Amino acid sequence: TAAAAAAAQTAENNTPTVAARVTILQQKPFLPETMADNAQQAPATEQERLRQEFAKDKTHYTKHGRFTNPWASFTHPPISHFLKYAASSGFSNAATQSVKEGGRAPEVVELDRQAIDAPATLQVTWLGHASLLVQLDGATILCDPVFSQRCSPSQLIGPKRYTQAPCSVRDLPHIDALVLSHNHYDHLDWHTLKELSARFPDIQAFAPLGNQEILASIGFKNISIADWWDEFNVSFGGRSLTLACTPAQHMTARGLLDRMATLWSSWVFRGPSGCKFYFSGDTAYSAVYGNPDKAECPVFKQIGQVYGPFDLAAIAIGAYSPEELFGGMHANPEQAVSIHQDIGSRKSIAIHWGTFVLTSEPIDEPPRRLRDAVAAAGLSPDSFSALKIGQTTAAAPMAATAAL
Repeated sequence: TAAAAAAAQTAENNTPTVAARVTILQQKPFLPETMADNAQQAPATEQERLRQEFAKDKTHYTKHGRFTNPWASFTHPPISHFLKYAASSGFSNAATQSVKEGGRAPEVVELDRQAIDAPATLQVTWLGHASLLVQLDGATILCDPVFSQRCSPSQLIGPKRYTQAPCSVRDLPHIDALVLSHNHYDHLDWHTLKELSARFPDIQAFAPLGNQEILASIGFKNISIADWWDEFNVSFGGRSLTLACTPAQHMTARGLLDRMATLWSSWVFRGPSGCKFYFSGDTAYSAVYGNPDKAECPVFKQIGQVYGPFDLAAIAIGAYSPEELFGGMHANPEQAVSIHQDIGSRKSIAIHWGTFVLTSEPIDEPPRRLRDAVAAAGLSPDSFSALKIGQTTAAAPMAATAAL
């Protein structure tokens, strides 16, 4: 049957392969009831029990073989609303005007090679937009790398950088793993990934369901595909880490006919030291259109219950205006602070801003609103802030986080 074929394909896609320097020790997906006889052991912790319980929920699957956001916090305005917005804003809006004015974009700095070559237990380098270099317990993980001039099917048209990338693929240190949140062009960049797979042919790539084919076509050989709440216990050159695929509220498409055909996600990284990192990918928190009760996405509290508190997090703050249109797909800065609190992050940095004009807010508005939202929440300014592009920051020492 089609269902059996789909299940077989999913099983095939979820079978990890072994790279020269990267070994998948164990993948822990949710075990359906038909396999319960093989999994009689009680969960070792309350957090593991919760993970398994949350993983039972498959309401993000549709009967048409695609995916959805199964919460009241998600709505999507009719296409006519987007067409009206496009016609009214044309090629000029508050965002494009702020780019033309100059002096309002984030500063780009050279990579701190000393910090990257001798990293702290947990640190992250912001490479612009949602691209991150995460270093945890000696392992180096690259998240959503986009170094091309445009995030588009073509390098001739589409959103163009107004800030340059702080490095190229050839400038990167050794990368142990690639982690992708979803397939939008500003997160899955064919050209960057082609260069990455050529330089690191044995790199292990992790992505949500449905991305096996595109990653294989780019040239990746070692691909692990995950559903929400799946975990991978991974050994990077003898260092054992846990990578967990966690939910997010977003959408996917790379063309006109593949809307919601692949899954989107956030990710959690946990090292042997106990340090934990959260990567939001691209996410919303509470839609404006068609959400009169202002329902909030419940998954961030769930992530906090299972994996929190986090020593460091990277949370999206931009591409939200007009919020009537984009609030179901992208969090605004105030909502990003709510995510920071829901997951129990001790220190967060702002991502998904400062690189491409994707929506209408002025390019320096997201960090300004973030500062105000952090203050309004009674948090330390350092608990959630915006970096310079290329800047590295380490997780706050435990003692310093007690008052946050």
